[in-house]
Amino acid sequence: MRIAGIEAMASRLQIRTGQWQDQVHTVDYIDLVVVDVRTEDGLVGTGISHTSGVGAWGILGLLKELAPKLVGRPAVPGPLWDWSWRYLHDCGGGGVTTLALAAVDMAAWDLAARRSHLPLVDLLGRRRDSVPLYASGINLNLSEDALVEQVRGWRARGYRAAKIKVGKPDLAEDVARVAAVRRAVPDMSIMVDANQGWSYAEAMRRVRSLEPFGLVWVEEPMLVDDVLAHERLAAGSPCAIALGENVYTVAQFKEFICRGALDYVQADVARVGGVTPYLRVAELAAAHQLPMAPHFIMEVSAEVVGAVPNLYMVEDTEGGTLRELGAVRQPGGPDGGSYRVGLREGLGVDWDRDFLSARCLEGSRASYG
Repeated sequence: MRIAGIEAMASRLQIRTGQWQDQVHTVDYIDLVVVDVRTEDGLVGTGISHTSGVGAWGILGLLKELAPKLVGRPAVPGPLWDWSWRYLHDCGGGGVTTLALAAVDMAAWDLAARRSHLPLVDLLGRRRDSVPLYASGINLNLSEDALVEQVRGWRARGYRAAKIKVGKPDLAEDVARVAAVRRAVPDMSIMVDANQGWSYAEAMRRVRSLEPFGLVWVEEPMLVDDVLAHERLAAGSPCAIALGENVYTVAQFKEFICRGALDYVQADVARVGGVTPYLRVAELAAAHQLPMAPHFIMEVSAEVVGAVPNLYMVEDTEGGTLRELGAVRQPGGPDGGSYRVGLREGLGVDWDRDFLSARCLEGSRASYG
């Protein structure tokens, strides 16, 4: 079935749990770019992309370039993504390009699943009925006591793994905070996230200092633009290295993986360009015996990785799920550190259109076809 029309808009969603802070970001809101793709028979599929404070207008700008060219084309996810990526490639292979492509690609997959009257996870090939979650906090601004209380709360709700932020100016404070969390929840798996804030030398010094705490991984220790530095770090680090939320193309993941520069693959289904490239990254990672641990937008990520063989865990970011942001109105949610998938046709989410429309950025609505 061919595409008859495309609509796009962006909604600004305030973070209800308060301001997020890590060592390089301060975030007050998430911009959600929503794309509806309509086929000739009137069926509509919906996809999204997201930004943390910057980039929504760039995504909408590329959609303005791309969407008119897609009208009349078959709404078949893989070929549609490949043609679209080639069309936009002169703007860059990844980044804003893949963020724009993601919303269209998710909409195409939503359409394909709805046309088959299936949840996306079943269209892809369901491997599990629920996915394990780890609790994640953007919490570098919290005091040590507040941090410990947050992690204890996650454990009380049934989570068996948690991720906290590191990157205090004083290494001793980072060590003290991680030690306090480890003492408070000795039976939890603990990850830490540095948000690309260190140099190579500082990263090596810090991961060695954190070794005694038995961390699952140290996430994004350095700028992900430098693959060779990560290769050096991974070769000498006593801790596993995780990254991927800021890696935007399959080719970039291939280089990290083939150089042995990471241990956990954290591709973001929006930033990498949608379901189509996410599955390609997952297949590449599986071929190298590497686990997938998707970043952000839990409700959508969970539906995709329900069909992925090499899943580790899905990130449940406190304050950042589609439910907590108010973007969806469906009941249910995480249950004891897991999330059930495949309960609805299509992408698996019930968008709250009134809520999103009320928060639409002025001038962001556009229709094509």
